[in-house]
Amino acid sequence: MLFKKYIQKPINGSIEALKKISAGYLNIEIKEELKKSKDEIGKLNNSLEELIIYLKDTAAFAKQVGHGNLNFNIKVLSDSDFLRNDLIEMREKLKEATESQEKKKIEEEKRSWANQGLAQLNEILRKQDNVQELSYQILSFLINYMGANQGGIFIRNAEDPENIILELQSFYAFDRRKYIKRTFEMGEGLVGNCAMEKQLVHLTEIPDNYIQITSGLGGSNPHSLVLVPMKMEDEVLGIIEIASFNDFEDYQIKFLEQASLSIASSLNMAETNRRTAELLEKTQQQAEEMAAQEEEMRQNMEELQATQEESTRRNQEVEKLLEQSQKQSKQIESKVVEFEKREIELTENLKAANKKIKDLEAKLKKK
Repeated sequence: MLFKKYIQKPINGSIEALKKISAGYLNIEIKEELKKSKDEIGKLNNSLEELIIYLKDTAAFAKQVGHGNLNFNIKVLSDSDFLRNDLIEMREKLKEATESQEKKKIEEEKRSWANQGLAQLNEILRKQDNVQELSYQILSFLINYMGANQGGIFIRNAEDPENIILELQSFYAFDRRKYIKRTFEMGEGLVGNCAMEKQLVHLTEIPDNYIQITSGLGGSNPHSLVLVPMKMEDEVLGIIEIASFNDFEDYQIKFLEQASLSIASSLNMAETNRRTAELLEKTQQQAEEMAAQEEEMRQNMEELQATQEESTRRNQEVEKLLEQSQKQSKQIESKVVEFEKREIELTENLKAANKKIKDLEAKLKKK
């Protein structure tokens, strides 16, 4: 009876607990009288309770990680604690994958932002060919889209090749237009240096009194200033200058660089159109000569039209010949198909005749 009470029964209880643990059930409590025992059975049950606590903590860690709490920690008991070491390694890999995915998402959002901005800018560039109005609309869009506060567009004036200057074509701030007479020579100031070096300038420490942004709270120096040269085939056509209370991100500056290429092309085209219009006004005295040229062109067009009509007639004749040829080709194809069918029938008949002859010969040999 003592053996059953003090040895067999406690051991059976431990065995049952281990069976539950092996089945994944951890809500097990070891009785205090079993743990207080100083013999091996007591040690066994204390170790069993430590195992249960270990597994519960490990399961809680796995659950937290599974719910996305990748900063949840757990203590590794030793270098031989393979379970927790592997779970921590899994958590770190999940953390790396999550961070990588988040970075990709952010990069994709930045690319999408830039692409949408370029698409909207191209719409503006297509709708306007007046240099001054176009300059203002470009600035208005760029400053609002980039969350900036103020800016200007400087256009190169090369009427005097010996003294090329950059003129402030348009200025924008807080939804109000301000036209300020301002020019820079090549190499003069930040604008002139940007044009001379043909390189982007990005400043986060703005010289005092260089530029102030005025708001309802008064005047203040911007925190960030960027100047981008508008280039075509390495030739600077102007400068875009934008200032902001906020620091410009790298992706915003890259967007501005990309935008400057389209802006340079459109402003150059608009300027070319303006100069073309001026030249047309100056050539009004050539109206009679142009009229004579138009008459000559009209006659040429008539001749060309006659030639086209003749060409059309010939094309129609060729098409008729092609149709006839196609009909004949179809007829030939039909006859070929019919011939092939007959040939197949003859072949089959010949095979049948040969078979009959062979059968007859076989019968004669038997006789």
